[in-house]
Amino acid sequence: MNILAYSELNAFALAVLLIVFINIYHSTQQYLFEQKLFLAILALNAALLFLDTLQWLLNGRPSTSFRFASIFIAVIYSILTPAPCFFWSLYADYQVYQEKKRIKKILLPMLTPLFFNAVISLLSVFYGFSFNIDRTNVYHRGSLFYFMAAICYLYLVYSMIFVVFKRKFLAKKVYISLLLFALPPFIGGIVQSLFYGVSIIWACTTLSVLIIYINIQSNQLNTDYLTGLYNRRQFDNYMQEWLKNCKEGAALGGIMADLNSFKKINDVWGHSAGDTALVEAGNILKASFGKENLICRYGGDEFIVALKISGMDDLVSKVERLKANVKEFNEHSTNQYCINFSVGYDIFDPKSGMTVQQFIKHIDHLMYDDKKREKER
Repeated sequence: MNILAYSELNAFALAVLLIVFINIYHSTQQYLFEQKLFLAILALNAALLFLDTLQWLLNGRPSTSFRFASIFIAVIYSILTPAPCFFWSLYADYQVYQEKKRIKKILLPMLTPLFFNAVISLLSVFYGFSFNIDRTNVYHRGSLFYFMAAICYLYLVYSMIFVVFKRKFLAKKVYISLLLFALPPFIGGIVQSLFYGVSIIWACTTLSVLIIYINIQSNQLNTDYLTGLYNRRQFDNYMQEWLKNCKEGAALGGIMADLNSFKKINDVWGHSAGDTALVEAGNILKASFGKENLICRYGGDEFIVALKISGMDDLVSKVERLKANVKEFNEHSTNQYCINFSVGYDIFDPKSGMTVQQFIKHIDHLMYDDKKREKER
Protein backbone atom coordinates (compact mmCIF):
# COMPACT_ATOMS: atom_id res chain seq x y z
CA MET A 1 0.00 0.00 0.00
CA ASN A 2 1.29 3.48 -0.81
CA ILE A 3 1.17 6.62 1.32
CA LEU A 4 -2.01 7.88 -0.36
CA ALA A 5 -3.83 4.62 0.32
CA TYR A 6 -2.83 4.64 4.00
CA SER A 7 -3.85 8.29 4.32
CA GLU A 8 -7.25 7.58 2.79
CA LEU A 9 -7.79 4.53 5.04
CA ASN A 10 -6.83 6.48 8.17
CA ALA A 11 -8.96 9.47 7.13
CA PHE A 12 -11.97 7.18 6.72
CA ALA A 13 -11.34 5.62 10.15
CA LEU A 14 -11.04 9.10 11.70
CA ALA A 15 -14.35 10.09 10.11
CA VAL A 16 -16.02 7.03 11.65
CA LEU A 17 -14.63 7.92 15.08
CA LEU A 18 -15.81 11.51 14.68
CA ILE A 19 -19.34 10.33 13.90
CA VAL A 20 -19.34 8.09 16.98
CA PHE A 21 -18.05 10.95 19.13
CA ILE A 22 -20.71 13.37 17.85
CA ASN A 23 -23.41 10.84 18.73
CA ILE A 24 -22.27 10.42 22.34
CA TYR A 25 -21.10 13.97 23.04
CA HIS A 26 -22.91 15.84 25.85
CA SER A 27 -21.83 19.46 26.37
CA THR A 28 -24.05 20.09 29.40
CA GLN A 29 -24.07 16.81 31.30
CA GLN A 30 -21.55 14.63 33.05
CA TYR A 31 -20.31 11.35 31.61
CA LEU A 32 -20.58 8.16 33.60
CA PHE A 33 -17.38 6.26 34.36
CA GLU A 34 -17.78 3.63 31.65
CA GLN A 35 -18.48 6.38 29.11
CA LYS A 36 -15.25 8.11 30.12
CA LEU A 37 -13.33 4.87 29.55
CA PHE A 38 -14.97 4.44 26.15
CA LEU A 39 -14.15 8.05 25.20
CA ALA A 40 -10.52 7.48 26.24
CA ILE A 41 -10.31 4.48 23.87
CA LEU A 42 -11.92 6.54 21.09
CA ALA A 43 -9.63 9.56 21.62
CA LEU A 44 -6.45 7.46 21.75
CA ASN A 45 -7.49 5.54 18.64
CA ALA A 46 -8.01 8.86 16.81
CA ALA A 47 -4.67 10.24 18.03
CA LEU A 48 -2.79 7.14 16.86
CA LEU A 49 -4.48 7.25 13.45
CA PHE A 50 -3.39 10.87 13.10
CA LEU A 51 0.19 10.16 14.24
CA ASP A 52 0.39 7.11 11.98
CA THR A 53 -0.63 9.25 9.00
CA LEU A 54 2.01 11.88 9.87
CA GLN A 55 4.67 9.20 10.12
CA TRP A 56 3.88 7.99 6.61
CA LEU A 57 3.85 11.52 5.21
CA LEU A 58 7.22 12.41 6.79
CA ASN A 59 8.95 9.09 6.18
CA GLY A 60 12.01 9.46 3.92
CA ARG A 61 11.74 13.23 3.49
CA PRO A 62 15.27 14.61 3.81
CA SER A 63 15.39 17.64 6.10
CA THR A 64 16.67 18.36 9.60
CA SER A 65 13.30 19.78 10.66
CA PHE A 66 11.48 16.75 9.20
CA ARG A 67 13.88 14.45 11.04
CA PHE A 68 13.21 16.11 14.41
CA ALA A 69 9.46 16.00 13.72
CA SER A 70 9.68 12.32 12.78
CA ILE A 71 11.58 11.43 15.96
CA PHE A 72 9.11 13.36 18.13
CA ILE A 73 6.09 11.72 16.46
CA ALA A 74 7.71 8.27 16.71
CA VAL A 75 8.27 8.71 20.46
CA ILE A 76 4.68 9.80 21.13
CA TYR A 77 3.33 7.08 18.84
CA SER A 78 5.42 4.42 20.58
CA ILE A 79 4.34 5.59 24.06
CA LEU A 80 0.64 5.70 23.17
CA THR A 81 0.45 2.44 21.19
CA PRO A 82 -0.48 0.12 24.12
CA ALA A 83 -2.75 2.75 25.76
CA PRO A 84 -6.03 1.86 23.94
CA CYS A 85 -5.55 -1.79 24.94
CA PHE A 86 -4.91 -0.70 28.54
CA PHE A 87 -8.14 1.31 28.69
CA TRP A 88 -9.94 -1.55 26.98
CA SER A 89 -8.91 -3.85 29.84
CA LEU A 90 -10.33 -1.36 32.34
CA TYR A 91 -13.52 -1.03 30.29
CA ALA A 92 -14.04 -4.80 30.18
CA ASP A 93 -13.42 -5.08 33.92
CA TYR A 94 -15.93 -2.32 34.65
CA GLN A 95 -18.55 -3.94 32.43
CA VAL A 96 -18.32 -7.01 34.67
CA TYR A 97 -18.12 -5.48 38.16
CA GLN A 98 -19.38 -1.88 37.72
CA GLU A 99 -17.05 -0.77 40.52
CA LYS A 100 -14.70 2.21 40.40
CA LYS A 101 -13.11 1.06 43.66
CA ARG A 102 -11.96 -2.13 41.96
CA ILE A 103 -10.52 -0.15 39.05
CA LYS A 104 -8.49 1.92 41.52
CA LYS A 105 -7.14 -1.27 43.12
CA ILE A 106 -5.96 -2.82 39.86
CA LEU A 107 -4.79 0.45 38.27
CA LEU A 108 -1.17 0.37 39.44
CA PRO A 109 -0.34 -3.19 38.28
CA MET A 110 -2.20 -2.54 35.03
CA LEU A 111 -0.14 0.63 34.45
CA THR A 112 3.22 -1.11 34.98
CA PRO A 113 3.65 -2.39 31.38
CA LEU A 114 2.73 1.08 30.08
CA PHE A 115 5.42 2.62 32.28
CA PHE A 116 8.15 0.29 30.98
CA ASN A 117 7.03 0.86 27.40
CA ALA A 118 7.21 4.66 27.92
CA VAL A 119 10.77 4.40 29.29
CA ILE A 120 11.88 2.20 26.38
CA SER A 121 10.21 4.58 23.90
CA LEU A 122 12.09 7.59 25.28
CA LEU A 123 15.41 5.71 25.31
CA SER A 124 14.78 4.66 21.69
CA VAL A 125 15.72 8.19 20.60
CA PHE A 126 19.33 7.41 21.60
CA TYR A 127 19.55 3.61 21.46
CA GLY A 128 16.95 2.57 18.88
CA PHE A 129 15.18 0.08 21.13
CA SER A 130 11.63 0.38 19.75
CA PHE A 131 12.41 2.35 16.60
CA ASN A 132 15.19 4.07 14.72
CA ILE A 133 15.05 7.05 12.35
CA ASP A 134 18.07 6.83 10.06
CA ARG A 135 19.95 9.75 8.49
CA THR A 136 17.71 9.71 5.44
CA ASN A 137 14.72 10.12 7.77
CA VAL A 138 13.40 6.58 7.17
CA TYR A 139 11.65 4.78 10.02
CA HIS A 140 12.92 1.33 11.09
CA ARG A 141 11.72 -1.04 13.79
CA GLY A 142 14.05 -1.47 16.75
CA SER A 143 15.16 -4.65 18.45
CA LEU A 144 12.50 -4.24 21.17
CA PHE A 145 9.62 -3.39 18.83
CA TYR A 146 8.00 -6.72 19.59
CA PHE A 147 8.11 -5.92 23.32
CA MET A 148 5.67 -3.08 22.62
CA ALA A 149 3.51 -5.42 20.53
CA ALA A 150 3.60 -8.01 23.31
CA ILE A 151 2.22 -5.46 25.80
CA CYS A 152 -0.72 -4.76 23.50
CA TYR A 153 -1.46 -8.47 23.16
CA LEU A 154 -1.04 -8.95 26.90
CA TYR A 155 -3.88 -6.50 27.57
CA LEU A 156 -6.07 -7.96 24.82
CA VAL A 157 -5.55 -11.60 25.79
CA TYR A 158 -6.01 -10.83 29.48
CA SER A 159 -9.30 -9.05 28.73
CA MET A 160 -10.59 -11.88 26.55
CA ILE A 161 -9.78 -14.53 29.19
CA PHE A 162 -11.27 -12.34 31.92
CA VAL A 163 -14.51 -11.81 29.97
CA VAL A 164 -14.83 -15.54 29.23
CA PHE A 165 -14.40 -16.49 32.90
CA LYS A 166 -16.82 -13.76 34.06
CA ARG A 167 -19.43 -14.27 31.34
CA LYS A 168 -22.12 -15.18 33.88
CA PHE A 169 -22.07 -11.57 35.06
CA LEU A 170 -22.76 -10.22 31.56
CA ALA A 171 -25.76 -10.08 29.28
CA LYS A 172 -25.24 -12.25 26.22
CA LYS A 173 -25.06 -9.32 23.80
CA VAL A 174 -22.54 -7.48 25.97
CA TYR A 175 -20.46 -10.64 26.38
CA ILE A 176 -20.26 -11.28 22.63
CA SER A 177 -19.45 -7.62 21.95
CA LEU A 178 -16.60 -7.62 24.48
CA LEU A 179 -15.12 -10.71 22.85
CA LEU A 180 -15.49 -9.28 19.36
CA PHE A 181 -13.69 -6.07 20.30
CA ALA A 182 -10.32 -7.80 20.55
CA LEU A 183 -10.61 -9.65 17.25
CA PRO A 184 -9.98 -6.87 14.64
CA PRO A 185 -6.90 -5.32 16.37
CA PHE A 186 -5.63 -8.82 17.18
CA ILE A 187 -5.67 -9.79 13.49
CA GLY A 188 -4.47 -6.36 12.35
CA GLY A 189 -1.58 -6.47 14.78
CA ILE A 190 -0.45 -9.91 13.59
CA VAL A 191 -0.53 -8.78 9.94
CA GLN A 192 1.34 -5.58 10.79
CA SER A 193 4.00 -7.46 12.81
CA LEU A 194 4.61 -10.09 10.12
CA PHE A 195 4.60 -7.79 7.10
CA TYR A 196 6.78 -4.73 7.60
CA GLY A 197 5.32 -1.68 5.88
CA VAL A 198 1.69 -2.71 6.40
CA SER A 199 -0.14 -0.44 8.87
CA ILE A 200 -3.78 -1.36 9.47
CA ILE A 201 -4.03 -1.96 13.22
CA TRP A 202 -5.67 1.38 14.09
CA ALA A 203 -8.18 1.10 11.27
CA CYS A 204 -9.01 -2.34 12.68
CA THR A 205 -9.33 -0.88 16.18
CA THR A 206 -11.77 1.70 14.78
CA LEU A 207 -13.97 -1.22 13.73
CA SER A 208 -13.80 -2.52 17.31
CA VAL A 209 -14.83 0.87 18.69
CA LEU A 210 -17.77 0.87 16.29
CA ILE A 211 -18.80 -2.62 17.46
CA ILE A 212 -18.81 -1.51 21.09
CA TYR A 213 -20.67 1.71 20.30
CA ILE A 214 -23.42 -0.09 18.39
CA ASN A 215 -23.83 -3.02 20.77
CA ILE A 216 -23.17 -1.51 24.20
CA GLN A 217 -22.91 2.27 24.38
CA SER A 218 -25.81 3.24 22.12
CA ASN A 219 -27.92 0.23 23.11
CA GLN A 220 -28.10 1.53 26.63
CA LEU A 221 -30.51 4.10 25.23
CA ASN A 222 -29.43 6.40 28.01
CA THR A 223 -30.69 9.67 26.58
CA ASP A 224 -34.20 11.00 26.21
CA TYR A 225 -34.51 11.90 22.52
CA LEU A 226 -36.73 14.96 23.11
CA THR A 227 -35.02 16.85 25.93
CA GLY A 228 -31.46 15.55 25.56
CA LEU A 229 -31.51 14.63 29.25
CA TYR A 230 -30.65 11.21 30.56
CA ASN A 231 -33.57 8.81 30.95
CA ARG A 232 -34.84 6.63 33.79
CA ARG A 233 -32.58 3.71 32.86
CA GLN A 234 -29.52 5.90 33.16
CA PHE A 235 -30.71 7.19 36.53
CA ASP A 236 -30.98 3.59 37.76
CA ASN A 237 -27.48 2.85 36.43
CA TYR A 238 -26.13 5.97 38.11
CA MET A 239 -27.66 5.08 41.50
CA GLN A 240 -26.31 1.51 41.33
CA GLU A 241 -22.85 2.84 40.53
CA TRP A 242 -23.05 5.46 43.29
CA LEU A 243 -24.09 2.89 45.88
CA LYS A 244 -21.16 0.65 44.96
CA ASN A 245 -18.58 3.44 44.96
CA CYS A 246 -19.77 5.99 47.53
CA LYS A 247 -17.41 6.81 50.38
CA GLU A 248 -18.22 6.27 54.04
CA GLY A 249 -20.68 8.88 55.24
CA ALA A 250 -21.49 10.11 51.74
CA ALA A 251 -24.97 11.39 50.99
CA LEU A 252 -26.70 12.32 47.77
CA GLY A 253 -29.35 14.94 47.16
CA GLY A 254 -32.43 13.98 45.18
CA ILE A 255 -34.97 16.29 43.54
CA MET A 256 -38.20 15.18 41.89
CA ALA A 257 -39.75 17.90 39.73
CA ASP A 258 -43.11 17.77 37.96
CA LEU A 259 -44.07 20.23 35.21
CA ASN A 260 -47.29 21.91 36.37
CA SER A 261 -50.29 22.27 34.02
CA PHE A 262 -48.64 20.11 31.38
CA LYS A 263 -51.96 18.54 30.35
CA LYS A 264 -53.47 22.02 29.96
CA ILE A 265 -50.56 23.09 27.72
CA ASN A 266 -51.18 20.06 25.49
CA ASP A 267 -54.95 20.53 25.45
CA VAL A 268 -55.00 24.29 24.80
CA TRP A 269 -51.92 24.91 22.65
CA GLY A 270 -51.31 21.46 21.18
CA HIS A 271 -48.76 18.67 21.61
CA SER A 272 -46.03 20.59 19.78
CA ALA A 273 -46.30 23.26 22.50
CA GLY A 274 -46.17 20.47 25.08
CA ASP A 275 -42.97 19.12 23.52
CA THR A 276 -41.50 22.63 23.51
CA ALA A 277 -42.44 23.05 27.18
CA LEU A 278 -40.62 19.81 28.05
CA VAL A 279 -37.51 20.95 26.19
CA GLU A 280 -37.64 24.34 27.93
CA ALA A 281 -38.09 22.64 31.29
CA GLY A 282 -35.06 20.47 30.57
CA ASN A 283 -32.99 23.52 29.63
CA ILE A 284 -33.95 25.27 32.88
CA LEU A 285 -32.88 22.19 34.85
CA LYS A 286 -29.55 22.08 32.98
CA ALA A 287 -28.96 25.78 33.67
CA SER A 288 -29.85 25.29 37.34
CA PHE A 289 -27.81 22.20 38.15
CA GLY A 290 -25.04 22.02 35.54
CA LYS A 291 -23.18 19.04 34.13
CA GLU A 292 -21.67 18.01 37.48
CA ASN A 293 -25.08 16.61 38.52
CA LEU A 294 -27.23 13.95 36.88
CA ILE A 295 -30.46 15.30 35.36
CA CYS A 296 -33.02 12.85 33.97
CA ARG A 297 -36.43 12.90 32.40
CA TYR A 298 -37.99 10.28 34.63
CA GLY A 299 -41.16 9.86 32.60
CA GLY A 300 -43.86 12.03 31.03
CA ASP A 301 -43.58 15.46 32.61
CA GLU A 302 -41.52 14.29 35.61
CA PHE A 303 -37.83 14.97 36.05
CA ILE A 304 -35.39 13.70 38.65
CA VAL A 305 -31.99 15.09 39.63
CA ALA A 306 -29.18 13.45 41.63
CA LEU A 307 -26.90 16.04 43.19
CA LYS A 308 -23.57 15.97 44.96
CA ILE A 309 -24.17 18.16 48.02
CA SER A 310 -22.53 19.09 51.31
CA GLY A 311 -25.77 19.02 53.31
CA MET A 312 -29.42 20.05 53.47
CA ASP A 313 -28.62 23.76 53.30
CA ASP A 314 -26.74 23.17 50.08
CA LEU A 315 -29.67 21.19 48.66
CA VAL A 316 -32.17 23.90 49.62
CA SER A 317 -30.02 26.57 47.96
CA LYS A 318 -29.95 24.56 44.75
CA VAL A 319 -33.76 24.23 44.80
CA GLU A 320 -34.03 27.99 45.33
CA ARG A 321 -31.74 28.53 42.35
CA LEU A 322 -34.09 26.40 40.24
CA LYS A 323 -37.07 28.50 41.34
CA ALA A 324 -35.18 31.70 40.55
CA ASN A 325 -34.30 30.44 37.08
CA VAL A 326 -37.92 29.45 36.45
CA LYS A 327 -39.07 32.94 37.43
CA GLU A 328 -36.45 34.57 35.19
CA PHE A 329 -37.42 32.35 32.26
CA ASN A 330 -41.12 33.21 32.55
CA GLU A 331 -40.37 36.93 32.80
CA HIS A 332 -38.52 36.88 29.47
CA SER A 333 -40.56 34.20 27.68
CA THR A 334 -42.90 35.01 24.78
CA ASN A 335 -44.88 31.79 25.33
CA GLN A 336 -48.61 31.93 26.05
CA TYR A 337 -48.00 29.55 28.94
CA CYS A 338 -45.67 29.59 31.94
CA ILE A 339 -43.18 26.97 33.06
CA ASN A 340 -43.61 25.97 36.69
CA PHE A 341 -42.45 22.99 38.74
CA SER A 342 -43.78 21.21 41.77
CA VAL A 343 -40.72 20.00 43.64
CA GLY A 344 -39.95 17.35 46.22
CA TYR A 345 -36.43 16.95 47.56
CA ASP A 346 -34.42 15.30 50.32
CA ILE A 347 -31.07 13.68 51.09
CA PHE A 348 -30.55 10.01 50.32
CA ASP A 349 -28.45 8.35 53.01
CA PRO A 350 -27.73 4.62 52.45
CA LYS A 351 -27.25 4.19 56.22
CA SER A 352 -30.92 5.04 56.80
CA GLY A 353 -31.90 1.63 55.42
CA MET A 354 -33.99 3.24 52.70
CA THR A 355 -33.63 1.69 49.25
CA VAL A 356 -33.33 3.76 46.09
CA GLN A 357 -36.91 2.94 45.10
CA GLN A 358 -38.18 3.91 48.55
CA PHE A 359 -36.29 7.18 48.34
CA ILE A 360 -37.80 7.95 44.94
CA LYS A 361 -41.29 7.32 46.33
CA HIS A 362 -40.41 9.54 49.28
CA ILE A 363 -39.43 12.58 47.22
CA ASP A 364 -42.31 11.82 44.84
CA HIS A 365 -44.74 12.17 47.78
CA LEU A 366 -43.02 15.39 48.80
CA MET A 367 -43.47 16.67 45.25
CA TYR A 368 -47.19 15.92 45.29
CA ASP A 369 -47.50 17.68 48.66
CA ASP A 370 -45.91 20.72 47.02
CA LYS A 371 -48.35 20.41 44.10
CA LYS A 372 -51.32 20.38 46.52
CA ARG A 373 -50.03 23.48 48.27
CA GLU A 374 -49.63 25.18 44.90
CA LYS A 375 -53.25 24.39 43.96
CA GLU A 376 -54.46 25.74 47.31
CA ARG A 377 -52.56 28.96 46.70
